[in-house]
Amino acid sequence: MTIDVRLFHYGVMDEFDAAILSRDQEGAIALLQRLELSKEEAMATVATIFKDPGKCGYTKL
Repeated sequence: MTIDVRLFHYGVMDEFDAAILSRDQEGAIALLQRLELSKEEAMATVATIFKDPGKCGYTKL
């Protein structure tokens, strides 16, 4: 299951987007860990989003 699908399935897509848009790295990582990603996977995912937000669908950070 992709991360987007997990976020949607668990009903936390808006919460994750809010964490990303407010640059709350720790909050975004914690949320991904609740979705059964390891800490390392969650950290890598959030780092990738912050590195190139436009590629991940975020136009403003």
